[in-house]
Amino acid sequence: MKNGIRSIAVALVVLLVLSAACREEKKEEIIILRREWLANAEFAGDVWASRIAKERGFNLEVKQGGELFDPIKEVRSGAAHFGVVSADRVLRENEAGAGLVIVAAATYRSPVVFLTKSDSGIRSPRDFVGRTIGIQAGTNTELVFDALLKALSLTRKQMHVVESGWGTANFETNALDVLAAFDYDEPVQLETKNIPIARPIYPREHGVDLIGTVYFTRKQLVDQKPELVQKFVSALVAGWQNALEKRPEAIAMVKARFRDIDDKKELKSLERGAEYFAGEENHPLYASADRYRKMVKLLTDLGKIRPASERSVSFEQCVDYRFLQNATLEEPAAR
Repeated sequence: MKNGIRSIAVALVVLLVLSAACREEKKEEIIILRREWLANAEFAGDVWASRIAKERGFNLEVKQGGELFDPIKEVRSGAAHFGVVSADRVLRENEAGAGLVIVAAATYRSPVVFLTKSDSGIRSPRDFVGRTIGIQAGTNTELVFDALLKALSLTRKQMHVVESGWGTANFETNALDVLAAFDYDEPVQLETKNIPIARPIYPREHGVDLIGTVYFTRKQLVDQKPELVQKFVSALVAGWQNALEKRPEAIAMVKARFRDIDDKKELKSLERGAEYFAGEENHPLYASADRYRKMVKLLTDLGKIRPASERSVSFEQCVDYRFLQNATLEEPAAR
């Protein structure tokens, strides 16, 4: 009798252990992506990727950014697995030993443009001379602005450069003659307010064509958990393919996840920004090595990073194409 009870007890223990193991196996893996700013059209592919992640057995948590959050600090600390910031910032942080790796390009070219009123008479960066120019110090708008001045042999002393503030208020009240903006954001805002603007001034038409924002992670994660990185990038490629193919549905998904967004405005932003999100030569999340090299040269010329002979990190060490290449083979078309 005692042996029988003992056998039953042992069997129960084994069942409990196996049950716990099964529960552990079924527990969803959570991958965290931290964006740099509040939810907008730029989240469309990410949110769709989170749906695809669910179908593939893991949980992709897309988090908003803001002034209180720095994606680079969060990724470096392990609070987030992936982040999105401007490409130049990753390169500059790596020069200081951050150990970050770019795995995809969110916007293969910078969306920074310069806006003017229709009746201003300003049609070229050379017309900035003597005018009040609004930029956001420390952001990609300032970097593109400085690159544009250098490309055209202009200087800040020839114009009045001020902090633009967030939004378009200072431009609307004519406190600014020129507003540095994102091509798929502020022009849409101004259009909804019926404020006439001239065709945006595109830096790329004047020799300045930087990469915009990128998805990045820690080199340690790439080395130790390449399968996790691959799952993330593969879901991301599929997410962006779907978001660009089915734009109203994509924005509806962002609205369901982040209730405060203006879905009508963000749909217009996604439409206007599609060329930036589609990837170089329409390859999702892709920016070519040549584009990175040109950006590195420009950053060097501007004194933002040291010359190659003085750097311990090359751009090739900062960008890993393997995961994007694998994902593109896996996801030939939108689902």
